[in-house]
Amino acid sequence: MRTWQWLFVVGLMAGGIGIAMAGDTGLPPGWKTPMGPKGTALEAAKRIFPGATLDNQDKLVLADDKVLRMPGTTKQRAELPEGTALDAPWFPLTIRSQGKIFTVLHWEGERPDSSSSDNGGSGTSVAVVAVFPQGNIEPTDVAEVKQDRDTMLGEVIKLGDEDAFVVRSTHGNSGQFYMLSDLFHLRDGRLRRIATGIFTLTNHCCCADSFGEDLSWRTEPDGANPPQIIATVTLTHAPKDFVDDCDRKLKSKTEIFENRYRWDAAKGQYRDEGGNFDRLHKWNERHV
Repeated sequence: MRTWQWLFVVGLMAGGIGIAMAGDTGLPPGWKTPMGPKGTALEAAKRIFPGATLDNQDKLVLADDKVLRMPGTTKQRAELPEGTALDAPWFPLTIRSQGKIFTVLHWEGERPDSSSSDNGGSGTSVAVVAVFPQGNIEPTDVAEVKQDRDTMLGEVIKLGDEDAFVVRSTHGNSGQFYMLSDLFHLRDGRLRRIATGIFTLTNHCCCADSFGEDLSWRTEPDGANPPQIIATVTLTHAPKDFVDDCDRKLKSKTEIFENRYRWDAAKGQYRDEGGNFDRLHKWNERHV
């Protein structure tokens, strides 16, 4: 899905939550997400944040400070101070890992205005992702993953008998849309990052200067190992959708950039095998 389409989805989903809140005296649907016989997403969140309560906007407000790990780092921690308010989760993901099924939930949140923490999140905004065994409200992992203004769970990538999933962070500004994409999987019920901060840029402005970048994923067999993962970014110059109203007819052209990730059996993790994303990064630096 294209960058601008993902941003449209973000807006629709946020609007849908607001409509649900305005038209329903009960909880927003996200809080009612069933998590098995012991409760819903709301009960699951309260296991992570004891003492937290819903305010009059149905946001879950933390009663105490909380420190969360940031996947892919060894020492960095995200701080969620008392008063941080979390929105209802939008939708769960079902993820397979090592013969087990897990549910992944994501909450967007805001730290208090008085918070000046530089630890984790983007400004005052945070994104919490939690992993639960299927049918259970006790998490096996909780982490903070926000890299930009709006964060959402993306598509699931099938890795044979297991799954990986995308987390996207985005914002738009003056006709440009920016996206950072991370790819995660689970090991022993914990989040493990495969790909970090793949940056894609879309520019709607100025006909011949317009371009779009679309990220996709595919896998290839790798013997007895889990499959290799290939991230592909298609850069389209003067996309048809962007130039239909231009004074002169423009012809679109595309460039392809790829990066590979391969399982390291000795370390029990995926490693970045490289590719030509460095060329894409240089292009984007010149056009931001």
